Amino acid sequence: MVRDPLANSAYAVDQAFVEQVLAEERAELFGPTPYGHLLNLSRLLDDQILPLQASLDGIGASETVEIPLFIAEASHKHGDNLYVMATQEALDAEVADYCRSSLFNDRAFRPGDPADSGDDLTKLSDREIISRYFDAPHEEYLHTSTDTLRVPLPLLREILGVLPGAASQLKRDTRPFGKPEPKPLPDTTHPKAPQLIDGIDSVWDDHPDFPSEDWKYEVENGDTRRGYWDWVAAKLEEAQNEGDEAGDTADLPPVQKWCTDDADGYAGGLLYTTNGCCEVAHAGPRLFSKLGLEWSVDENGFFYPLTEKESRFIGEDGIELPNGFWPHMAYSCLYEGRKFACPSIEIGYGRDNEKDRETVLRQLKAFADGIRPRIEAIGGHVILEEDEPDTSHTLLTLIPFDYIVQNAVEFDDWKIKLARLMMPKDAPTVMAEFTPQVWVGDQTMVVDPQGDTTWDITPEIVAMGRQKALDLQDDQHNTDDLRYTLTAPKWIQGWEGPFYIEVSERIAAFYAALDKKA
Repeated sequence: MVRDPLANSAYAVDQAFVEQVLAEERAELFGPTPYGHLLNLSRLLDDQILPLQASLDGIGASETVEIPLFIAEASHKHGDNLYVMATQEALDAEVADYCRSSLFNDRAFRPGDPADSGDDLTKLSDREIISRYFDAPHEEYLHTSTDTLRVPLPLLREILGVLPGAASQLKRDTRPFGKPEPKPLPDTTHPKAPQLIDGIDSVWDDHPDFPSEDWKYEVENGDTRRGYWDWVAAKLEEAQNEGDEAGDTADLPPVQKWCTDDADGYAGGLLYTTNGCCEVAHAGPRLFSKLGLEWSVDENGFFYPLTEKESRFIGEDGIELPNGFWPHMAYSCLYEGRKFACPSIEIGYGRDNEKDRETVLRQLKAFADGIRPRIEAIGGHVILEEDEPDTSHTLLTLIPFDYIVQNAVEFDDWKIKLARLMMPKDAPTVMAEFTPQVWVGDQTMVVDPQGDTTWDITPEIVAMGRQKALDLQDDQHNTDDLRYTLTAPKWIQGWEGPFYIEVSERIAAFYAALDKKA
């Protein structure tokens, strides 16, 4: 059996093919594979094919024979040596023969005096000689893997020249009792085995928890047909999947004393995960694990409900909307098993200088109805909690964290996008005006625009805050950057000549209108 490196699969050659290649006087060095590559086939003349007939006993005519392959590829300056055997021990013997030959013929390994060698190379085991050779600092590498050759029984019989049914008749049970079904075999390769091999010093070392002696026992007992590292990968996966509840949660971080990590009691309703100071409020790692949600650990090693990336988008800050509402951006929550940022607007009623309960409730409902289509379009929710807490109504705007992470880079960027999502209907706006120019000598001259010259910058102004916005001056660097805002016309964003932008008077008029309305 040989393995083609390009097709990444195993195939069989029969005696006639080997003899044909030998007759052409090429097999002493290399022989062409069916895929056109070169592979050393001369040693196949000494292999015995007939013992494979034993594998056919008890297999139905329509079944497939699975033949385990143990593969090693030695890479060196002259090319590659490929070894494919039916057992790990046979593969070790083949590779060790190559190593011994090189150790005694390569000047890098041949000592001037036998005493300089330290060990008698002829007395080292196959694995010891392989480890000594490939762990040494020279440009030769060994890669091992396992594979399975799956051959339909009729095809294998044809290859081996066995008459249909002949093998199965050799040991037929003539007693009246039925013959037991062959034990089903597991897959012989595991996708995580290459990762394990890449992370060890030598492929011939044993895993500390799963020694090769245990693997050999299972092979001899017929419990596995995997190669050693495939078997280790499978054992590690089994241990992870079969751990009891204590083992599954042993590595989970602790929760703060005021938190309740009730994985079974959560029914899908709204549950605050961070409070108004961005601290953890409720929930814990067991609940998050059950819901399939990610979390992080704070500087003291305690559970924190947001990932590092999600944490960028909450803060003890907010935005002053044109209607006077101020959503606080420190809150986050769980709702229907998902994580949301939860900007919250809390309006009191009935106390000094406050409106009555019904008026506040009516204003919040009208605002909620206005923004709800925008919020629901991105997978969010708008929830109005009446009389919560006490003499207040609270409006919660739930924005999915996955939307925020995909559409914002940092907190200030998120503030602008939140202002755009929560902008009230019929609110005053701030319009920037762009004037294009060209150079005439060392002077600028106004030229005709290529399109619209004004655009809405209200979300940017609101997110900036009143004082910082009122400090903006026309035709300065901080106002020039406004031409790159989301709604600026494309021709303005790409203008390469001189220009100036007018905003200061419009910003002052905007806040004057808000104060008058208040």
